[in-house]
Amino acid sequence: MTMRQLLLSLGVLTASIASPAFAQTTAPIKVGMNCTYEGGSSEMGISMRAALRIAVKEINDVGGVGGRKIELVERDDKAKPDIGVAVAEDLVHKEKVVATIGYCNSGVAAKAVDVYQKARVPLIIPVATGTAITKKFAGESENYVFRVAMPDEKQVDFILHDLVEKRGLDKVAVFADDTGYGEGGLKDVERLLQKRNLKPVFVARFKQGTPDLTAQLKEARAAGANALFVYALGPDMATVSKSRSAIGWSVQQTGPWTVAFRNHIDTAGATADGAVMPQTFIQDGVMNERATSLVLQYARQNNVKNITCAMCAAQAYDSMFILLNAMFQAKDLTGPAIKDALENLEQRVAGVIGIYHKPYSKEDHEAMDGSILVLGQVKHGLVQYAYPSDVKRSILASRTKVQPKKAITPVAATK
Repeated sequence: MTMRQLLLSLGVLTASIASPAFAQTTAPIKVGMNCTYEGGSSEMGISMRAALRIAVKEINDVGGVGGRKIELVERDDKAKPDIGVAVAEDLVHKEKVVATIGYCNSGVAAKAVDVYQKARVPLIIPVATGTAITKKFAGESENYVFRVAMPDEKQVDFILHDLVEKRGLDKVAVFADDTGYGEGGLKDVERLLQKRNLKPVFVARFKQGTPDLTAQLKEARAAGANALFVYALGPDMATVSKSRSAIGWSVQQTGPWTVAFRNHIDTAGATADGAVMPQTFIQDGVMNERATSLVLQYARQNNVKNITCAMCAAQAYDSMFILLNAMFQAKDLTGPAIKDALENLEQRVAGVIGIYHKPYSKEDHEAMDGSILVLGQVKHGLVQYAYPSDVKRSILASRTKVQPKKAITPVAATK
C-alpha cells in the first residue's frame, strides 16, 4: 500500500476538503518536536526526529492536511529539565504549536508536562517511559498528556513475569543510574517484586558515566543474584555488560527497552549477547508494510543499516499519524478540540507497531499496554526474538492493546 492509498484509507485526503478545522487559511500547521540529539540520550532523539521528518514528508507530499502543510518546529532540550520547561514555553507560547510530539527523558518530561497542561495544548510522548508522567493529571477533569511508548511499569512487569514465573529466576539484583529515569525504574522493580512477595537481593545506584562497575557486580554475585536488572541508558548499560563479562559472571542480564539501544550493543560488543528486554518493535524481525517502508526510508536517508533506537522511531512515526487522525476529527485545531478527538478517535490508525483502535480514552492516555510486548534478545549484535512464538504474534499487523470489556447491564425480568 502506497502512502497515498494509506491516507485515502484513513479518510484524510477526502475529509480535508470539508473539514471546518482547515478552512480559510493555507498557513502551515505547527507541530512541536523536542528531545536531545547529543550525549547518552542522543540515539533516542536522532531516531525520533528522523522518523517524524519521514512521517511529515509523507503527509505533505500528498497535499498536507486540508491543503495546509505540517511544519515541524524542532527543539533540543539537552536532556536537562530546566531547558525542557523552557522549550515547552517556547513551543506553546511563541510558536503556537497545535500539539507537540516530544520528550525522550522521563526526568525532563516530568517537569515540562505542567506547561502543556496549563496551556491546554496536547503533548504526545513517543519515548519517555516514566510510569508517573501520564498519571500526573489523571485525576483532573482534563488531561493533556498522552503517550505512544510503553510505560516502565508495564515493561518491568513483563520482564519479571518472564524471569520469575517462567524461568524461576527470583533472586534479582538491581542496578539503577542516579537520574529520575533510574529512580523511577528502581521503584517499579521493587514494587512489582513485592507484589510477588520478593525483594531485590542487592541494589546498586551509580552516576551516569561511571567507567567501571565490577566491584558492585561482585557484591551482587556474592548476594546470590541469578538475574541482573539494569535501569540505565545505553552507554551505562554497556558498562554493566563489559564489567560483568570481566568478572566472568554469566548471569541473565535484563532491563527495560534501553538494552536494545545501539549505543549499548555496539559499545558492549559480544558482552551484550544474551541480554533480554521488552520490545514493541524489532527491526530485525518480521515487519508489516508500514514498518518496512519506515526502515527502508530511514536507512536510505540517514545512510545507516540499523536504526539507533528502532522503537523510538516506530513510536514517533505512529504518534504523528495518531495526531493526524485527531486533527481531522477535531472540530477545530484548538488544544481542547484535539484532546477530545484523541480521547475519542473514531477511525483505526494503521501504524508501524500495529493497528491503534481507540488508543486513548478520557481515563487512559496510554496508547499501549503489556499485551503488545515481545521479548527481545541480543544475538550476534542484533536484537532478535527470544521466543519463536513471538515471531508469529508480530506477523499480525492487527496487534493492538486489549480493549476493556464493557459491563453488561442486567435486564430486569418482566412480570
